[in-house]
Amino acid sequence: MTYFTRAFIIIFIFGISCQRPPDLPPFIITATVLDNSTSVRLDWPLVEDSRIGPVRYDLYLENTLIASNLNTITYTINNLNFNTTYNGRLVGKTLAGDTESADFSFTTGKEYIAIPDAGLEQALIAGGFDTEGLTNGKMIKVDALLVKNLKANNRNISNLEGLQHFVNLEVADLSNNQISQINLGQNLKISDLNLGSNQLSNVNLSPNINLRYLYVFKNNLSQLNITQNTQLEVLVAEYNNLSSIDISRNTILNTLGLSHNTINQINLSANQRLTDLDLSYNPISGLSLSATPLLLNLACQSCNLTGIGVGNLTNLIYLDVSKNSISSVSLTNNLALKTLNVSNNNLNTLNLKNNPNLSILNTENNNNLSQICVLNVTLAQSNEDWVKDVSTIYSSNCN
Repeated sequence: MTYFTRAFIIIFIFGISCQRPPDLPPFIITATVLDNSTSVRLDWPLVEDSRIGPVRYDLYLENTLIASNLNTITYTINNLNFNTTYNGRLVGKTLAGDTESADFSFTTGKEYIAIPDAGLEQALIAGGFDTEGLTNGKMIKVDALLVKNLKANNRNISNLEGLQHFVNLEVADLSNNQISQINLGQNLKISDLNLGSNQLSNVNLSPNINLRYLYVFKNNLSQLNITQNTQLEVLVAEYNNLSSIDISRNTILNTLGLSHNTINQINLSANQRLTDLDLSYNPISGLSLSATPLLLNLACQSCNLTGIGVGNLTNLIYLDVSKNSISSVSLTNNLALKTLNVSNNNLNTLNLKNNPNLSILNTENNNNLSQICVLNVTLAQSNEDWVKDVSTIYSSNCN
């Protein structure tokens, strides 16, 4: 081999060994949001050209370096915010100092809350609140924040899981379902609540101080604490197992329905704004109405009353005290009275001369009532809405 041949080979080999490696090729990064909605997996291609040598990567998210010198082709970012758009950049670098970058962008998933009861979710869909419109056991959380008025009656609902996220709920009709438990500790804005015709044995309403209207009729309640609900205006708790109830702090209550319970006494001294009161079918033997002069409608059917004083109820238009043991009742001051039911009592006298507006009357089954004193006998006899025993007569000549 000549000198010149050897020199050429040496120069050729030296040239090859000193040749600069190829540039790092452009690449694309793929961002995949995972099922938990707040994690994203980044993937990028493997550099397959061995001449380039090892490649390391720096990862930036919103211009902040979050990982450096990565030697993988995948990376997962966790604990991101829900429903948020992020921008980032992945910078690849070689030992030779060459760099190549790829930008990426992604939006994390929406936050969901569990709504396991199909009936409740269907009510939310029907109301236009569950915007996905699918009965899939979940709902977008921000949708729940928009619900102020929920109509979910007659839906066969037994599970109210998820309701705690409806923190802006003000009105809820959950009546006629199969609800046996309810937690309203997070629903602090609620003012109108209907839980009637369910299976509740207890309900804690102490956090719900904005309650104004409460309906819990036809449940299994043996106690009901409303001492913290001082804004309450209407309470209907009929057909339960209540033996007593404290309404001393409910001073603006105007409607109180407690029929068909086991209450034997009730104190109304703090309830001066009452206009409607129903205590029917309770074993109440005595009732003081001296503190409730605004009463318009009073029902005490089938109690244990032997008498009742309504002389101060000058606005009274409806009175039902049927099925008691009342022997007399004075209606002299009740000029506004329109409906009177005193049937099935022990009346021996009844004077209606001061009740010119009386249009409906029932005095049946008062065996000792021989006559009813009226202003006009002819009008009384012709009024088909006035019902009495055959043995009882109308008379205008009364002592």
